[in-house]
Amino acid sequence: MEDFVGLAILVLAALVISIVALAKSAGLKASIDELKRRVMEVERPGEAAAPKLASVKAETPPPLPAFVTAPQPSKPKTEPASSVPQRPSPTPFNWESILGVKLFAWIGGLALFLGVVFFVKYAFENNWITPAMRVVAGAIIGIALLIVSLLPAVRRYRVPAQSLCATAVLILYADIYAAHSFYGLISLTAATGLMWIVTAVALVLAVGLAGQSMAWLGLVGGFVTPILFRTTYANPIVLFGYTGVVSCAVAAISALKRWNYIFVLAAIGSVIIEFAWAADFFGESGAEEARVVFLTTQALFLILCIALTWTKLSDNWTIAAAAIAGFAPLLAFIQDPENNFDAFDCGFATLLLSTAGLIAIAAAHRHFSDKSKGLGALVGATLLFTWLAEWSWFAKVFLTGGLNDAPMFVGSRMNLVIGFHVAVFLLFASTPYFCGTKRLWPWMIGAIAGPVQFWFVHWYMTLRTGLAPGHPIVPHNWLWLPTLAFALPAAIGVLYIVKKQDVDLASGDSRLATQGAAILAFLSLVFPVQFEREWITLGWAIEGLALILLFRVIPNRRLRAVALIVLAGAFVRLALNPAVLNYHPRTHTPIWNWYLYAYGVAAICLFLSARWFGEPKEKHYERIASPTLYSLCGIVWFLLMNIEIADYFSIGPTPTFSFTGNFARDMTYTISWSLFAFCLLVLGIARNVRAVRLVAIALLCLAFAKLFLHDLDSLRQLYRIGAFITVAIIAIVASFVYQWFLLPRTKT
Repeated sequence: MEDFVGLAILVLAALVISIVALAKSAGLKASIDELKRRVMEVERPGEAAAPKLASVKAETPPPLPAFVTAPQPSKPKTEPASSVPQRPSPTPFNWESILGVKLFAWIGGLALFLGVVFFVKYAFENNWITPAMRVVAGAIIGIALLIVSLLPAVRRYRVPAQSLCATAVLILYADIYAAHSFYGLISLTAATGLMWIVTAVALVLAVGLAGQSMAWLGLVGGFVTPILFRTTYANPIVLFGYTGVVSCAVAAISALKRWNYIFVLAAIGSVIIEFAWAADFFGESGAEEARVVFLTTQALFLILCIALTWTKLSDNWTIAAAAIAGFAPLLAFIQDPENNFDAFDCGFATLLLSTAGLIAIAAAHRHFSDKSKGLGALVGATLLFTWLAEWSWFAKVFLTGGLNDAPMFVGSRMNLVIGFHVAVFLLFASTPYFCGTKRLWPWMIGAIAGPVQFWFVHWYMTLRTGLAPGHPIVPHNWLWLPTLAFALPAAIGVLYIVKKQDVDLASGDSRLATQGAAILAFLSLVFPVQFEREWITLGWAIEGLALILLFRVIPNRRLRAVALIVLAGAFVRLALNPAVLNYHPRTHTPIWNWYLYAYGVAAICLFLSARWFGEPKEKHYERIASPTLYSLCGIVWFLLMNIEIADYFSIGPTPTFSFTGNFARDMTYTISWSLFAFCLLVLGIARNVRAVRLVAIALLCLAFAKLFLHDLDSLRQLYRIGAFITVAIIAIVASFVYQWFLLPRTKT
């Protein structure tokens, strides 16, 4: 047995010596070839000059003729042919270099590593060497390969040297892990320390050998070490202090060698360790500790990103790494909002600080014009994830029963929750001043953040649950005041653009249009928030009309496009959503009820928007906008008329549409349709709009069909007579009016 061990050691020594000898011989051969080449370059000019000199001495040329020696007229000088730039021929792809150098080197390194592993495994199975000898032998082999890879003769061949070095690092990682986990020869502290040393050596060698593979190994090994050596008790300061040191080292290497993508890998590794810690993978962890860990890691990557930006070494990879670490606290909040119940601030401080850190990334790169779109996407994603985090907490507390598990001080500190929502809104509203006031996207994000945060604030202010018993936080008569307060940042933005940057309102600047639209959004909400029914629909309708009017002050055509979308949303909610009638119970007051103001205000807004749409109308949607809005207005009025009739004759909590069983209701429907059609006919004649006249004729025909096919059998004698006389009068008057309209054309 001892002879075999000695033989194995001799074989390993011979392997190392052979590698050194091969490297030395390869170096000597290269030196000899270089010397031969230089000698040939020296000898060739002499050989070419000797025949030329002999030929000159051998014969003397005869004198030239006179016409040759006579002076020639001067010709324009032309550049020599050699001065014409030649396009370099494309270099063919060197497959031999790829296959013969890199492929063989890495195959050799992998084969060497597997050979050592199989040899050790075979030795383990046959008990040739003791566990201590196995660990020592593995350490000797790994260190020997490291030393060989650093020899000057070997370093000249970069790829094989990197292959040997990577093999050595893998062997050392496996050896240390086996020494602690399999054999228990070293303690956890010693094994962790040795792993850290190997990681540091791998990162240093990655710089020295310019090997990205070494950086990969050091990075992966550095973040895998805590997972391999986890215990039931883990100190967060030690654990995340170690990951922070590894991240700083990777950031330094990425800046020094311009391998910035490995900085992203460091961010991913840190986030994985964070979520493993929060999931109690390393032992039981508290919610407050997890919050501190997430925010500290985000702050570290933010500082590294800003430092690389100041040194002009930042690029998209650096921004991506800081963003990954920044979104981690938001994702943790979304994943488990219940952990924030016991927090003194309900966990919203995490959202505020994480959001501020992500916006700080964009602020640090505000002078990089080529990164504007990416930064806009980053801040936009920040707004989205912040809203998702807020909604997850809201849904858990108020919608899914989590309120029963939440402590009562959630209700007592609802004012604090409202304050955090306002702080988040102000943070996004100030984005233009941090990220560049001449860019459009910061103003757009600030404008979008207003309605998003206002919804939460309005809901909490009108809260009437057990969390805020008795009365809402803000009295109903004062709800208009916080609504106007949300418009102040946008108003300040308009003043800043106009006064500080000398932008004229008539220029139609998109930034002015964005802030003006945000102001109108909250001004249009002042009236609807005072009503408890369909205030969202009214807000949309009033906002659409306000945007049409704003276009007359700031002629930005996007305002009208947005107005059409908002008005269409209000129409769809009223006309194509039958459930809107079931949202609120009927009142005992006929006609003068919430149906009148909800549908009536929306119809008036549609009508005025169509009338004041304005010029230019170059695009197709602009040319059809006014007729379409007029049509929607007519449909809403027609729906309101039928809803009021149904409400007047209904008994239950919601309006009931029926055409049987009530003679007065049937007659009212028929007469109302006829009157509505007659009004449309008069309007179509007065405005000379053929489409309106055709709609009026169709509606009159529908009323006549209902009268003769339905009412004739269902109405009693008196109601039948009244319906026939009324409809007859309307039909005759409509005929006279229509004939009067067509008579001048007939004479012509």
